Amino acid sequence: MEYYRYYRSWMYDRTFPGRIGLKPNFIIGVEGFISWAFAQELCRSEGGVRCPCLKCECRPIISDPQEITAHLHRRGFIANYWVWTFNGEELPSNVLETSNSHASSSRPPVEYEENFNLIGDMVEDAFGVNVTYDEPEDFGGEELPNEEAQKFYQLLNEMNTPLFDGSSDSKLSMCVRLLAVKVNWNVPDQCLEFFVKMMLDSTAMKDNLPTTFYEAKKLVSKLGLRVRKIDCCINGCMLFYDNEFGTQDGLLEECKFCMSPRYKVPSRAVNTNQDRVAVKSMFYLPIIPRLKRMFASMHSASQMTWHHTNNTSPGTMRHPSDGEA
Repeated sequence: MEYYRYYRSWMYDRTFPGRIGLKPNFIIGVEGFISWAFAQELCRSEGGVRCPCLKCECRPIISDPQEITAHLHRRGFIANYWVWTFNGEELPSNVLETSNSHASSSRPPVEYEENFNLIGDMVEDAFGVNVTYDEPEDFGGEELPNEEAQKFYQLLNEMNTPLFDGSSDSKLSMCVRLLAVKVNWNVPDQCLEFFVKMMLDSTAMKDNLPTTFYEAKKLVSKLGLRVRKIDCCINGCMLFYDNEFGTQDGLLEECKFCMSPRYKVPSRAVNTNQDRVAVKSMFYLPIIPRLKRMFASMHSASQMTWHHTNNTSPGTMRHPSDGEA
């Protein structure tokens, strides 16, 4: 095993100090691994190579060398994978299976892994980057804007911190589950907060969980997209909304077409410190942030550019799955 550690020391020496760029030895080593792995009989029999990156952990079989290269560049190899047994290399006879490549003792439990992978995928789609279990991702020299990067690292830290030692949930994943309970069964805010307090009192979570519905919603909202609430006429005549043409409809207190009031009339004296309640409102989902999300997500970016990459003639729309026109 010491021979493999010395000979393949490049595997865990991926980036320069400060995580700025990949080291040449690592790039060359990955190229050598890819060439070797795709030449093995195991690759031919399975139809591809088991990706040994930190996230895939030799489980999915990938047939594209470039995809595996990208995974290893972004995430690095799984821990202690000195002997490539999952890719067709035989374990030396003088090396015990317990000290083998994959270091199974260092892997989290299956249910822990699945929960954190699920939240990790949500973060990846929200910010358009890949995440790992223990450290921020290398962006290949491309830096996110400071504000976005700060949000990402804060969210990544919250995602990767278990509620307590051995827990299969993080602060973020538990908030997602609690909010799902509220939506699915129409649980009141106070009831949800009571559940959280009961969990904190009876478990080892201490103060790792938000104690109010507002705090939980604020944390989970970092994953999502903005929604704007706009007041509208009860008869559907107009929106009380300032548009790009300079009209000040957002200041109106009654419909300019049917004169219906914008706000409900209180049955008691109006409290000047209390927000007025609109008679009718709608939720507007801004399109630009959603387009940015779709272009940022690895799952949908290729589908968003099909009209450009397929060079269809003017006036013709064709999806790649349709074949040649």
